[in-house]
Amino acid sequence: MTSVSREAIEKLLPELLQGQSIKQIEDDPPIYVRANRYQARIGYQHYKGWTFSIADAHRLLDILEHGRYKSIRDIAQAIGKSRQWVYIYLEALASIEVVDLRQNIYVVLSRQNVPKIGRKVQKGILGQLRSLNRSGCYGLLGNKLYGRC
Repeated sequence: MTSVSREAIEKLLPELLQGQSIKQIEDDPPIYVRANRYQARIGYQHYKGWTFSIADAHRLLDILEHGRYKSIRDIAQAIGKSRQWVYIYLEALASIEVVDLRQNIYVVLSRQNVPKIGRKVQKGILGQLRSLNRSGCYGLLGNKLYGRC
C-alpha cells in the first residue's frame, strides 16, 4: 500500500514505462518493478575473490591525478578504502602500465588500458617499482627500464 491515490499511479505508469524507469513483469494482476535494479559490476577476478571495478579504478586514478601521493596509506585515506584495497588496485593498474612510481610518487601514465584491469596482475610489481626508484630509475614499462638508471 502507498499513500498515493490509484488514479495518480495509473496516470504515472505509462510515463514511467515509456522512460524505462520501470517494467511490467506480470500481466494479471499487473506487477511492475524498477528497471535496472541489479547493477552489474563489470570486472575480472584476480585472486581470493577480488573483482575489479572499472569505475572504482577510474576513481582511484582521479585521486592520483589530483594529488602527490607517496604512500598507500595516504591514498587509502583520500579514497576512503582500505590499504589492502588500494594496494591490490595499484598492483593491477601498474601491471597494465596505467600507474607508475616516479620519484616515489604514484602517477597515472595513461587510462587506455583500464578496461584490462585484472586480466594480468604481476604480483610484487609495486615493490619492484619502489626498488627502481631507490636506485634512481623511474620505472618499468613493458618490463624494460626507462628513465635515469
